[in-house]
Amino acid sequence: MFIKAHILKKENFLLLAKKYEEGTCTPEEKMVVETFFDKMQEEASDIENKISDEKGNEILNKILLELQVKPKKYTFKKALKVAAVLVTGLTIAFTAAKFTFKPVAITQITAKGEKKEIFLEDGSVIVLNSNSSITYPEEFETTRNIELVGQAYFKVFRDVKRPFIVQTHDVKVRVLGTSFDINSYNHHDTKVSVITGKVEVTSPTGQKVQITKNQQADLIKNSDLQISTENSNDKIAWISNTIILKNTKLSETVKIIENWYNVNITIQDQELNDLTISGKFKDEKLENVLESIAYLKQLKINYTTKNQIIIRKKTL
Repeated sequence: MFIKAHILKKENFLLLAKKYEEGTCTPEEKMVVETFFDKMQEEASDIENKISDEKGNEILNKILLELQVKPKKYTFKKALKVAAVLVTGLTIAFTAAKFTFKPVAITQITAKGEKKEIFLEDGSVIVLNSNSSITYPEEFETTRNIELVGQAYFKVFRDVKRPFIVQTHDVKVRVLGTSFDINSYNHHDTKVSVITGKVEVTSPTGQKVQITKNQQADLIKNSDLQISTENSNDKIAWISNTIILKNTKLSETVKIIENWYNVNITIQDQELNDLTISGKFKDEKLENVLESIAYLKQLKINYTTKNQIIIRKKTL
């Protein structure tokens, strides 16, 4: 069951409180009342230091008069007293009481070798790359907040009243309506690429940059965001099952292949990590990709199992 945002007005609360006392609440109504009381009682120690027992009882009696019930449990009475104190500027303490349940957060996860297309309630579309996750509320409120781990392509429905904000482990991306790609796998620096429109990228230090189509913002560890110009369509080639490598280090290439094909690869000779690879592979089998890389860089590929692979120098 999803719990959406609710506002309790005076009349609603009094009705629920009375039903609760009489034992006629539905299970959901009972949960609403008890959750509210629990929240109020968490602050009880601070509240009770700010009001005398005499004043608290006076306010409580006014509430009970409206409820036309006598509480059977001290916890219920105490909760009403605490709640009464929290409402200020009113003749009767519960002229209005507001509390909100945050919409349930939804998390979507992809395994290695898997991609997923996700449709949000505002009309936006997200394509989640392999070995990634996003978290978002069932319904957006004043802002559309998304948390991303890994890589995703976003096609955001324009809504000037509700900015769309994506938070990764290091950068924040803010837009109104546009399409862009974020690559925030923890094994390398975060990259934000704009396909259409404009986005604002904020670094952990607070530096802000704005980038547009065919621009990319790179967050290099321990430095500021750096802007470069590249073909943005190359950055989302993965959506159409295409791997594009442009002077990509072998260590990073291995991570891409691992996510893409759900395998584990070990580079036996560490000096090979900085070898750079260039190439384009569309809908290719794993064996073909590895054989091409091995041929270009004079490497040896060994399969210890179907999913366990070792890359080493080729010896004569």
